[in-house]
Amino acid sequence: MKALLNGFNNQEATFFCEVEALPNRAVALQSSGYLSFPEEKAPFTGIVTYFNEGIASVAMQGYVKAVFNKTLPVVGICKLTTGSMGCLEVDEENGTPYTVVGVDYQNKTMEIIL
Repeated sequence: MKALLNGFNNQEATFFCEVEALPNRAVALQSSGYLSFPEEKAPFTGIVTYFNEGIASVAMQGYVKAVFNKTLPVVGICKLTTGSMGCLEVDEENGTPYTVVGVDYQNKTMEIIL
């Protein structure tokens, strides 16, 4: 990637969590009002940027780093959905399009714009 996007159009909110919400993982707001990992192939609320003692800061818009799992994303527009434990996966059939601006295949992370 040829640009530094840290802080680009970022909007974050703080939520209580039902699970230990790992940074760079997708989470979803549950009917209980708490965050948890979304079910596989389900929409997500945002990406965890910070977690401590049951409270998570969640990026809901802007630039984030996210963990991917089984499928390999590419730079450009990718259709993404949730996999296990809040990892993202490429799903060209049912995913939501996001702009992927960087991929680190060794560390299994990608940089995306929400």
